[in-house]
Amino acid sequence: MRLALAIASFVVLIVHGVVFYDQFFHKWERHQTAYFEQAKMEGRSPTIQQAIVTSFGDTRVDRCTTCHIAADDPRFVNHEEPLKTHPYSLHLGDVFRKGRWERRHKFSDFGCTVCHGGQGRGLDTFYSHGEDEFWPEPLLGYVIQPNWRKDFAPQLKGKEYMQANCAQCHTDENFAGTPYVNRGRKLFYQMNCYGCHKIEGMSEGTLGPELTEAGKKYKVDYLWESIVEPRANLATSFMPKFNLADDDVKALVIFLKSRRGVNFAETSLDVYKAHVANAAVVIPPGTAGEKAGEQLLTDRACTACHKLDGRDGGIAPDLSYEGLIRDDAWLMDHFKNPRSRIPDSIMPSFRFPDEDFQHLTTYLVSLKTPPPGMAPAETYRSLCSRCHGEKGDGNGKVAWYLDPYPRDFTRAAFMNTKPRERFVHSIRTGVPGTSMPPWGKILDENQANTVLSYVLATFTKTPAQPLKPRNVSDHNPVAVTDASVAHGEQIFEKRCTGCHGRKADGKGANSLDILPRPRNLRNVAFVEAAPDRRLFESILYGVQGTAMPAWIDYGLTQNDVGDIVNFIRRSTQNVH
Repeated sequence: MRLALAIASFVVLIVHGVVFYDQFFHKWERHQTAYFEQAKMEGRSPTIQQAIVTSFGDTRVDRCTTCHIAADDPRFVNHEEPLKTHPYSLHLGDVFRKGRWERRHKFSDFGCTVCHGGQGRGLDTFYSHGEDEFWPEPLLGYVIQPNWRKDFAPQLKGKEYMQANCAQCHTDENFAGTPYVNRGRKLFYQMNCYGCHKIEGMSEGTLGPELTEAGKKYKVDYLWESIVEPRANLATSFMPKFNLADDDVKALVIFLKSRRGVNFAETSLDVYKAHVANAAVVIPPGTAGEKAGEQLLTDRACTACHKLDGRDGGIAPDLSYEGLIRDDAWLMDHFKNPRSRIPDSIMPSFRFPDEDFQHLTTYLVSLKTPPPGMAPAETYRSLCSRCHGEKGDGNGKVAWYLDPYPRDFTRAAFMNTKPRERFVHSIRTGVPGTSMPPWGKILDENQANTVLSYVLATFTKTPAQPLKPRNVSDHNPVAVTDASVAHGEQIFEKRCTGCHGRKADGKGANSLDILPRPRNLRNVAFVEAAPDRRLFESILYGVQGTAMPAWIDYGLTQNDVGDIVNFIRRSTQNVH
């Protein structure tokens, strides 16, 4: 018993000794003592070194040289940290004169954290380097916080990340000290990021989050993850997965980390203006319309999303047969405002000159070489699987980016309750207001029928049953009056908004949990092309294989549906 008590007392004494030693003999004191001894600076006592930096944004208290006390002593260039000379850099303005270096960025004026990040007030490595996961600015390129993803962590180290902070002052586009920032800026244009994202003074995209202050809001791990796995942080994100090489991802991350809104150098340097015009494509004089369009399509990185000539971004529709699918008017409208033709398109509205749009249109309408004759299975793989999927389940490689979602052919409840003529018509003439193109100039009626038979036999599988007759008139029997529209709106608000939304745009509270998504009833092209009979059938008898119920089972009458249809059609008129 006495032995155990003695051992316990000894352990407690040791613990108290360690705590006492750490409290009264800090590591920074030991670092300074070692420096004074090696630098032969007798009589010096350890003391906290501090600089107060006022010239770069908010006032900073910077105590980094308390440990890194040899940072400005050229004799310690071959020592280990923290007793090591800070490197010199010609790119950043340091000058070698008369056998010695002269530093452009003096620690007394700039401090350390303005370039490196970290917590300037800290005197313990854990806090001063920003290893605490709650500290927003860990040492760039040197510190991996414990909550960062382990699979990304190795890519987030490297002194090149500091270029993001250098770019706060050195805003020149071709500044030699920030090659990753420059490369990331070019990738921002080459990958058409500017079409969706806004960066003040650089781009005006509105489809994605604004990135003007991305470097202030997000750490490098979040930026990396958002580029590599766009839906990792937002399951409903429609940002494409570009599958970039790690070095390209790093360049984009460093560029975005350099975006902090107001630049420290704005008072003394011209603000960097990289409007879309800076990514202008130079067309050689005398280049014909088609050739100019072909060059523009390459230089504007259209195949970062689309497929054409062996290049495939895996995000947007195949352009190989565009001249057989679309005409000049459709393409020009779509270039100027994609949502004028496909209301839920995610394609950005690029602010290119009309001349560029015309060149692109001229080139695309020239693509009129049809595919060679193919068996139905090959026709499906070539023309349909990109959207509808190899298994016919509507989950093709670009399906996520399409709204409405491609039809799922495996849902026999839907496929076997619609007339064959409707499917053939959709194949040959397309579905207005959606990404389903008209294949009529590529597939004749017989070919459309054979590929439909392949789909039904391969994916739907369940044999079709005779369609039951339904009591639906071809035309709405209810006259369009203000009273009818008002009554239709009342019913719609009560019965339909949960899925179709209060604006009838298909974005109701339940819509995210439903596939296929509820129909956007403000899609002018679709609603105008849909005959009254189809709308009546869908409302009264539901859409089998979807979440749309048969409202005749819940008391809706023919006249009620007539009022709803009048409301829907009046709503689309207001969209024009």
